[in-house]
This record gives sequence, C-alpha cells and structure tokens, in this order.
Amino acid sequence: MAELPDKLYYSIREVAEHTGVEPHVLRYWESEFPTLKPKRARSGARNYRKKDIDEILTIRSLLQEEGYRIEGARKHLREHKRGAAAKEQEQPQESLFEGQNRGKRIAHLRRELKEVMDLLKEMKAKGE
Repeated sequence: MAELPDKLYYSIREVAEHTGVEPHVLRYWESEFPTLKPKRARSGARNYRKKDIDEILTIRSLLQEEGYRIEGARKHLREHKRGAAAKEQEQPQESLFEGQNRGKRIAHLRRELKEVMDLLKEMKAKGE
C-alpha cells in the first residue's frame, strides 16, 4: 500500500494504490455499500475523502480478512454505525462553558443577558 499524501480529496487511482483495491472494485462497492459515496467533480471524476478511505479499508478487511460476504459486511457496517450513534447519544453533550470556571461562566451569561435586555428595550422604544 502506498503512503497517502495529506490533502482533502483523493483520486480513485490514489485510493486504489493506498488501499490495494482495484478501481473497478471500488466502483462496484459504491453500488453495494450505500454509505460509500465519494463526491463527484464536474467532470464526473470521483473525489474520495479520508472518511471514504477509512470505510474502504474497513470493507476490505471485512471481505478479505474476516471472510464476510457483501450482504454480511453491509449488515455489519449498518449495525456498527447504529451502535456508535447510540453510544454517542449516551455521552453527555459538552457544555458551551466546559473548562471555564464558575466566575467566567456567570460573567459571560450576564453579558449575554444584558445584550438581550438592550435589544428588548430598543424594540420597545421603536414600538415593535
């Protein structure tokens, strides 16, 4: 496998060289795995992102190393994504003020409330 240069988009040739998967197989996998959707250039050329390449490597591993068939690999990926989404929902969302001390949070909230009050006073003065 070739080393992947650090950039935003990769051609199908670069992806094939990096992953060891032939371009015709990559095109076939796009039709079989709904989550594998590289962006298209105006010319119609496929532009793969790093997340697409990671998915291709996962699919290759499932099919070639773990012995899954296409349908089984598709099902495995679907279940894995559901599990990851459920796990993400279980984790508490990071607060806007995460890492700030209590005094800074209160000062920030006071500024925000003052701005809202000023806007309301302005609207009232205009008769809105």
